[in-house]
Amino acid sequence: MRITNSTLLRNYDRNLKRISTQKFASENKIYTGRQYTRASQSPLKASKALTVRKQLWHTEQYKENLDVADKFYTEAETSLLQISESLATVRETIIYACNSTKDAATDLNILAEQIETKAKEMCSVFNTNSAERAIFGGESNSNEPFTLEYDESGHAKNVLYHGVPVNAYSSAEDFPYSNDVYIDIGIGMVINDDQVIDPQSALKISFIGTDVSGCGYEKSGEVSSKIDTIKLKQGAEDANSLRITAGGRTVTVDFNGAKMDDIRTAMNNAFTNAGAAAGEIPVLSDSGELTMADGSDVFISEQASINVDQLTDGQIYTFDIYADGTKKTIIFTAQGTAADTAAEIQTQLDKEFLREKHTPQIDDSGNLSLKYTNALGKEIEGAIYVQKSDSGTAPGFQNEDYYSNNYIQVTLDAAAALRRGDIEYANACIDRIVNSSENLLVEIADLGNAEEYIEFNTNRYDTRELNLKDRQKTLEATELESEITLMKTYEAIYNACLQMSSSIIPNSIFNYIS
Repeated sequence: MRITNSTLLRNYDRNLKRISTQKFASENKIYTGRQYTRASQSPLKASKALTVRKQLWHTEQYKENLDVADKFYTEAETSLLQISESLATVRETIIYACNSTKDAATDLNILAEQIETKAKEMCSVFNTNSAERAIFGGESNSNEPFTLEYDESGHAKNVLYHGVPVNAYSSAEDFPYSNDVYIDIGIGMVINDDQVIDPQSALKISFIGTDVSGCGYEKSGEVSSKIDTIKLKQGAEDANSLRITAGGRTVTVDFNGAKMDDIRTAMNNAFTNAGAAAGEIPVLSDSGELTMADGSDVFISEQASINVDQLTDGQIYTFDIYADGTKKTIIFTAQGTAADTAAEIQTQLDKEFLREKHTPQIDDSGNLSLKYTNALGKEIEGAIYVQKSDSGTAPGFQNEDYYSNNYIQVTLDAAAALRRGDIEYANACIDRIVNSSENLLVEIADLGNAEEYIEFNTNRYDTRELNLKDRQKTLEATELESEITLMKTYEAIYNACLQMSSSIIPNSIFNYIS
């Protein structure tokens, strides 16, 4: 069989290209560190490698989420520790004020200023944000979920959460932006049929400020028939107001200063204007005790109320009312009598609360109440809170005598009590601040548990990431030792082929051109 030169050249060229391709492929594996660059080169391994890459991507995302949550919880814990220190200072200051032998009003005012400053500091701490997100703002990104409302003297008097008084609702869930925010940390996040995330399947990264600091109020439960003059403004030009219930009617008594004669005169005029006969008007002793000639009950009313007996006939009034989680604006026109005005207000309440579960009630004297029976048949007395509307003329009103469940508000209330010399009320605030401090320690402990849970999951994903990268190396990475040996083999064969070329490829005229 005759083998021609052209056959030798074709075979030589084909084999040289093949060994060159193999040599290049081996070099490429070494330089890139990859076994293959296209899935078609190893379909089975490529399929498994893609699965591992997906798991790695998810692991990295979960680790990033955990890192964000860790910073969030650390900031929250630091903030609550600062709050705890502030509450301890407030408690000590109130104790000092209540037990001090000094009786100068200036001393109490100075201590009140110190306490109010601590309340402002606590608000600032609760407004701390992490990565431009308010830690205690619920689902809102607002930088200041907590704000303060000031009185005419420039003293802070009310704490607001997203613009709503903290005493307005008894449940933190009723405040704006109260839904929780969650992140997926790879424990199987579940969204139920109502499109709500199952709290057990994700990690919460939001805190409702009123859930941590408290909301609503604790009623004092005290019924007094004695006017506590210490609570009154003492100046002759200072306006005071009392709601006195006697003879089946509640009357608003307005007067200046704290002199008994002035109070008696104002009380007699108020009850007479309300239609009370001489024997139906309370008698006020020099000690401030109220009695009735017929021995019936008489007491200072501290119930939430509208001063229906002080309104101008035909005048339009506006006020906001919070009733167990529902806020409504009530606009009404004052009528000729207090009873008719109360009936007009009730008509507007019925209209505004028509689609709500419960409707506040107002009696002929203007007292507000919210009573209903729950699903278990238990009689419930709901919370009512009245405030001025953003527009319109507000009627005179008062809210119930209470101690706030919010420790910032309690701090402000204690400061106000010291300013008016009400040591008894300020002293009662001490126990509530102590209870708040204990509850705060529980919150801090819960945060610590959450941080341990975050650390546990972070360590778990660190281990998982190492295992996945090891698996990825097996599926994708080049075994350098064996590949370098193979490349050297290809290189030797390639060089040998080149050396043999002079024996196979015939000389041409160009070989002789010098």
